Amino acid sequence: MKAVPIPAPMVAAERLPVRLWLAAFVRRDWRIARSYRLQFLLEVCAVPLTLGMFYFLSRLIDGGRLPSDVDLSQGYFAFAAVGLAVLRMAQTSLNSFSTRLRSEQTTGTFETLLSSPVSPTVVVLGSAAFDLLRATVGGLATLVVAMLFGLRLELGLGTVVSILVGLPALIATFATAGVVVASCAVVFKQVTALLGMVTAVLALLAGVYFPVEILPGPLRALANVLPFTWGVDVLRAGLLRGEVAEGRLGLLVGFAVVAMPLALWLFRHAVDYARRHGTLTQF
Repeated sequence: MKAVPIPAPMVAAERLPVRLWLAAFVRRDWRIARSYRLQFLLEVCAVPLTLGMFYFLSRLIDGGRLPSDVDLSQGYFAFAAVGLAVLRMAQTSLNSFSTRLRSEQTTGTFETLLSSPVSPTVVVLGSAAFDLLRATVGGLATLVVAMLFGLRLELGLGTVVSILVGLPALIATFATAGVVVASCAVVFKQVTALLGMVTAVLALLAGVYFPVEILPGPLRALANVLPFTWGVDVLRAGLLRGEVAEGRLGLLVGFAVVAMPLALWLFRHAVDYARRHGTLTQF
């Protein structure tokens, strides 16, 4: 059998030094990364947020520097346990929408779903419904496990109200943020850094790991207007003190009622934008 000669370009490519192959891969990935400028910017911004979280946590450990109005009557473990339960719910809720959307894009079913006789609102909510339920169960399970380590929850009217009213409103708030991130995924595609930054902001400003009272004035003011902070305070008041934080509960419910329709409106417009520019199935 006559041997088939290998084309000259292929032979030349095989004989390229390893360093040139590596340089080619680096150039390729750099060009891909450079095309997602927002992703790079958010990755840079996430660094000071993460460092700031541990800086203020160090202030909490140094108990002599705590303000007099910080309430740690049940100890730091109880304080942090509720915060960690909320953070677990937040992470699942925030990630679920964009993760499901990206999965549909990579498998080629996203456009098919949007072509079905349902609105984009139903598509985005339905795709993450199970994950939202899982987030709620996971957060409650975190509290149950914490009780094995000595967490003591108050059982009273405040507890019932915080679970039946405050918790659904908080999950709806997280879902609102998740839909906004999914809207960004439709337009900008890469949102991993955005998710990381939002999570870091929650950990830094929402009172998850430490009381917001130890933050400096401007950051404390910002923390106090975040609906995530309201939700954490509502749950802590109900679960740890058996009280109803009426003011913050009302703000939280009001925000969820107003913000969710706006987030769904934003998602519909993001889909329309991607359709007009022919980027709906790109990822």
